[in-house]
Amino acid sequence: MSPSKTRLNVHEICEHVHHLLRAEAPPGIVIERDYDPSLPEGMLDRHQLIQALLNVARNALQAQGDLGTLVLRTRARSNVSIGSAQHRLVAAVQVEDSGPGVPAHLRSSIFYPLVTARAGGTGLGLAVAQDIATRHGGIIEFDSRPGHTVFSLLLPMENAHDEAA
Repeated sequence: MSPSKTRLNVHEICEHVHHLLRAEAPPGIVIERDYDPSLPEGMLDRHQLIQALLNVARNALQAQGDLGTLVLRTRARSNVSIGSAQHRLVAAVQVEDSGPGVPAHLRSSIFYPLVTARAGGTGLGLAVAQDIATRHGGIIEFDSRPGHTVFSLLLPMENAHDEAA
């Protein structure tokens, strides 16, 4: 399904996901927010991006068990290449967790459908999230080591002014 984009602040999406995560998280999980106030509004599909961020954040939540810290963070990045396209401004929407990290044998295939490290997991969450990011002209990247994993949804923002005119 193609995105149904409207002018939107990415922090609205983050706040919605934060609210849902707080309801699901075990008492020993601390959920923090660290937002970059300089991020402008963008042309985004609210429902699709909530789904993508929620998929990534739920994985982080489940990876930690009953204790840990999860951080929802936003940052503005300038002059970012995504594929062959150069973007003047990109919103980096990050989910950081203090869990065990992405297992080495899954790092190259983690965004493929049906790949999971969790018993009972479907392996669809990250594949769906990556597909949604791609439909927004973006991508998801990750950096992981034991005790510190960060997934970053990179979403181009320069179309906000072009499509609003």
